[in-house]
Amino acid sequence: MDQHQVDVHAPPDEYYSGSPALRTPGVHRSRSRNYQRTYPKYSQFGGEEEAVPGRLLPRRRSVRRRASIDEKATQPRRFLVDIDTVEKIILEQEDTNGDYQITVEDSGPKMLKVPTASSGGFRTFEVRGTYMLSNLLQEMALARDCGMNQVVIDEERLNENPVNRLSRMIRTTFWNGLVRCMDEGGIQAICADPKNTRAGARPIIYVPHGDAAAYEYYRGVARDLRDLRIKVVRLPREITPQYVKSIND
Repeated sequence: MDQHQVDVHAPPDEYYSGSPALRTPGVHRSRSRNYQRTYPKYSQFGGEEEAVPGRLLPRRRSVRRRASIDEKATQPRRFLVDIDTVEKIILEQEDTNGDYQITVEDSGPKMLKVPTASSGGFRTFEVRGTYMLSNLLQEMALARDCGMNQVVIDEERLNENPVNRLSRMIRTTFWNGLVRCMDEGGIQAICADPKNTRAGARPIIYVPHGDAAAYEYYRGVARDLRDLRIKVVRLPREITPQYVKSIND
């Protein structure tokens, strides 16, 4: 799938599928010469300031495009990221409290020059601010989970609206870790949960009275996972307050 056809906000397994870095046309493009252009100088009081022979105007009054760093944004900007290299730099430079996160608690410069994909990595562009840097660190971790070492990341993915990003990440990435599936594998994870702190307590699975298939299934799971000492209980046809109180005790 062409990287240009992938939704910028697609789930990580879709966005980072394949090898997008190698499919980006700009990566293999030869580096073209860039000419720096100087624009007229302007007075701090407004209007163009007349150049006087033999006198240098203060640098702060010059308006100059940073051609050696920035590139024209004729299309959405994308970064060519070598995960191991960039992750090491961003953690050493920005993660000043050593918690593997980039937050307002860190006192780094909050700016990192990252190679651009359209220049094949020859030019860089500054990723600035706590939010974009923390998103860059998170995106590199997600890409590594997808088995990638080098990826192309869209700038739009790093500066996405915070509310939209959080909602999308919960929906497409975090949700599976927030829910429990009551199959054999899920039951093992539930039993290993450290919140189950009652020493010697047996895990109990309550099954509705009329669900014979589920009852037989969980009995089979209990037999296969004998070490967990799972107890399978079929609920009575009529559940009374007294019965609820009895199982709570």
